[in-house]
Amino acid sequence: MQANPRQVFAGPTFIPPSTSINPGPNVVRDRPRREAEQFVAGSRTTATFDAHLFDVALGYTHTDDMFRFPISSGVRATRGDDATGVFRYAYKPDSAAALPLLETTARYSVGSADRENFINQAGQTGAKFGESRLDATTLALHTGLNLPVWDRITVSPAIAYGYATRDNDDVYRSATRPTIAYNPANPTMLLPNGAVPTQSSSYALSYSAWSPSLGVTFRPVAGQTIFAAVSRSFEPPSHDDLLATVNGTPNSSAGRPTPGNPGLVAAAFATPDLKAQTATTVEGGWRGRAGILSWDAVSYYSWVDNELLSLRDSTGALMAAFNADRTTHLGVELGLGVRITPRLTGRVAYTYQDFRFDNDPLRGNNRLAGAPPHLVNAVLQYQATDAWKLEGAVRWSPGHMPVDNMNTLFADPFVVADVRTEYRISERFAVFGEITNLFNATYAASTLIVDQARPDQAAFIPGDGRGYYGGIRARF
Repeated sequence: MQANPRQVFAGPTFIPPSTSINPGPNVVRDRPRREAEQFVAGSRTTATFDAHLFDVALGYTHTDDMFRFPISSGVRATRGDDATGVFRYAYKPDSAAALPLLETTARYSVGSADRENFINQAGQTGAKFGESRLDATTLALHTGLNLPVWDRITVSPAIAYGYATRDNDDVYRSATRPTIAYNPANPTMLLPNGAVPTQSSSYALSYSAWSPSLGVTFRPVAGQTIFAAVSRSFEPPSHDDLLATVNGTPNSSAGRPTPGNPGLVAAAFATPDLKAQTATTVEGGWRGRAGILSWDAVSYYSWVDNELLSLRDSTGALMAAFNADRTTHLGVELGLGVRITPRLTGRVAYTYQDFRFDNDPLRGNNRLAGAPPHLVNAVLQYQATDAWKLEGAVRWSPGHMPVDNMNTLFADPFVVADVRTEYRISERFAVFGEITNLFNATYAASTLIVDQARPDQAAFIPGDGRGYYGGIRARF
């Protein structure tokens, strides 16, 4: 990436007689890409009768999604439908109150999808090796009170209940699942095809939990709010957590961990028996405005059980998730705005994240991969005239972000600057121009998230170089 951020990775480097270094996807050969089409329809109706508010929302989505992963995962085609209904009732006898006295919400989502898995053969859709019918339902109920115990203090107890089902019917009927592989020494040369016995990937799982919470809000003066809360949370796994292709390599399809051995018996899919993720979180914050300043400050600490962690293999393809035993999340979020002059304003936001395993047998108290420890975003805006404004922005990641849970490989710090200007022609039309990554910095915008990385692994995905944008904004 540092030598040439425009390059496309062409797979591991073979060292005779049988060693490969620089693991990663052969993007040139496999041509990964994604094509998705969605149809979305929805409606929302709100009715108010004196102190009573009723809110009903309905939504429907149809998705047709083709995701061509590198060879280790293949081509995944998913066609599905989802529907969601939400009902909310709020009782607010005091119209001057900031919050309703009572609020209750019911949300129900149901979805089904047909998913097919095909071999990725040099960027083309090859033989089918998997077919599933996926169903999911999620019910979320929530009821909470906002009790004024003094004119400046509100106590907010609440209770939530969640119930979810995740069902997969493996309808692939062949006795074997086909595999292919390429010669690591010549990654464009096919090796003899293979097949592995079909192992069912069906499952029928359900998850449920009660999640209470308690919050206290204090408004010391007008324009300022201080809050503290303790809460439980519940997150069931998704089908992408529960069903994944496995045992592929940068030169072989799922179910073939050794490219040169087409007869080795190995599973092509993993269906881990995952638990739902739960957590207890304490948090507190202060939001306010005084004179030329405005601020937000929030801190939280979470004790997480069975955290759902998604990983990728050496090609970048998703693997099945796993439950960490115990993890902790400490976070601080700070925001500050200032009006320096009537025409010059500035904003800065800082986020600190310390997410760790808690005495894990393998990972100790290591940091969780993929969470940058520090993030800073700053914007300076100058209103040159009533119609013309200029803006400069900085995105800064000053810490080293772990790529793997073993904390052996890290993404370097980076800073990126953007500039933007806009001129309002009229009340309806404005023109704008923008230069992103002004100094053409080379940096990793994202990385693979793996459990154990290698120092020579192709794990870094370069951010965009300098970009130029221009356009017209219209309001009607």
